[in-house]
Amino acid sequence: MASNRITDIPGLMHLWKVDNLYLAGQPSANSWESIKELGVSKVINLRDENEMDFSGEIKAIKELGMEYEQFPIVKGGALLADNCERLSQMLNDTEPHFIHCGSANRVGGWLITYLTKHKGMDFEEAVEIAQENGLSNPGFIDQAEEIIKNSN
Repeated sequence: MASNRITDIPGLMHLWKVDNLYLAGQPSANSWESIKELGVSKVINLRDENEMDFSGEIKAIKELGMEYEQFPIVKGGALLADNCERLSQMLNDTEPHFIHCGSANRVGGWLITYLTKHKGMDFEEAVEIAQENGLSNPGFIDQAEEIIKNSN
């Protein structure tokens, strides 16, 4: 599975592309137009709505004609199995999606579950790709593995 780092989006230090998914940390206000130019039609924010004021983000995204969805992927430091699955079910193999949290760490935790459960990838390979794409919290690896085990 192809994975590459993208470094030319203004105001966005952590951005990776895995297949048709753009995975990132928190974009700045001047990132959205460039994200739209990547062909993205849907933005999915995995941060809790209480983490910051997202009204400017929502407004910019909608003004550019992209869809916006927000739901937390983590509660109390733990990946939420139901929301990991909900996110995975929202995706398709053709439409580019932009998925972000604060640092791309939560995105990486979810990515392990997605690649393993929905793409049939070996767990260790999925972990490696997630670590190449923003995952730095080793606790999310264990949590993702538990989610995968409990779904079988």
